[in-house]
Amino acid sequence: MSEKILKVKMLGGFSLQYEGKEIVLDRNAVSKTVQLMQIIMENAREGISKGSLIDALYGRDDEVENKNGSLNNTIFRLRKQLKAAGLPESRYINIKNGICKWDEKIPLEVDVELFVNAVEKSREEEREEKREELLSLACHLYKGEFLPTMIGESWIAERNTFYREQYTACLQELLEQLKREKKFEKIYRLARSAAEIYPYDDWQTWQIDSLIELRRFKEAMSVYEKSTNMMFEKMNVAPSPEMLERAALMGEKISQASGAIGDIKRRLDELDGMEGAYFCSFPSFVDAYHVLSRMMERVGMSVYIMLCTLRNTRGRAEDENGRLENASQTLRRMIQETLRRGDFFTRYNKTQYLIMLPEITQENCKVVSERIDASFRAAMNGKDFLVDYYVASIAEFYPEETKNRKINSRK
Repeated sequence: MSEKILKVKMLGGFSLQYEGKEIVLDRNAVSKTVQLMQIIMENAREGISKGSLIDALYGRDDEVENKNGSLNNTIFRLRKQLKAAGLPESRYINIKNGICKWDEKIPLEVDVELFVNAVEKSREEEREEKREELLSLACHLYKGEFLPTMIGESWIAERNTFYREQYTACLQELLEQLKREKKFEKIYRLARSAAEIYPYDDWQTWQIDSLIELRRFKEAMSVYEKSTNMMFEKMNVAPSPEMLERAALMGEKISQASGAIGDIKRRLDELDGMEGAYFCSFPSFVDAYHVLSRMMERVGMSVYIMLCTLRNTRGRAEDENGRLENASQTLRRMIQETLRRGDFFTRYNKTQYLIMLPEITQENCKVVSERIDASFRAAMNGKDFLVDYYVASIAEFYPEETKNRKINSRK
């Protein structure tokens, strides 16, 4: 038999559950009755004044003339919805001396309250083992942003910042403690969960370090590649020196592993079967640039870099209904299909691609850009998007000769 407790989730989303069944208050997830329930649940310990409720629900909304009357009506509607949803008979919200509080006849289990309790107890706990247990509980309870669908509301944004800071501090302390205890498997699981919630907060570094300690080098390299590609594609941020150092270490360890030669051969064979120009991540493109620049110095090989920039002819920078992304993917296909297998390229951002063209003359670079342009225009039926092309020799990237030359700009 299920417990007769109203279980409330507010971290990572909002849901109510009673006797194992989900309670749905309103089809409109951002209605005033739902918001009222959320505020009451978030203040389950102390209760909340009617004045604070009015500020949170109506704020500076001048269209609501009688805010106190509107609040009373919202409380009335919420009571009806709770009863209709199957909760036991109750007033649900008791009002005494201007303070609104949940009726204690219906026991509550609210995740934010459990989370705060675990955080506070961990700070008071002196026993290391017990503190680790409490910190682990706090991190387990934190499933994501506080009421994420309502994050635009000022009271929610304020509480969300508070809970996020508490979670970050708890997790950091816990990871440091686990590192001292060499509990790397637990570090990996905690860091993986944190990276899923906050992918741009560098929790992947903890994942990679723990996997290296566990000698799971291929998994660590997979986390590294996924993380660096995401950071570059979404934020145009290249890997930090610390991450590049980890990548070098992982590569060395993988190459030393038993059976590595066979695995490397299989991966090289897969790449060898690819048609057209080779697409790679930006970090890989940078590595190739350094290799080819050294080859150019040694054997006199000519290498040119071409920058292709998408331009919306209607002058709009935003991506209308995914049209910019569609044009970008079309440009990628045209580059890959029209260039040689010995050429390679990368996506620099939403509107730009970089191409490396070894063993080519400057005159032939214009031929290349015209070939790409003709294919792109045909694929797009000549509508809305054009491409500008710039080219420079690798030699021109040296500090004393840094120049870019525009060779074929469509106006």
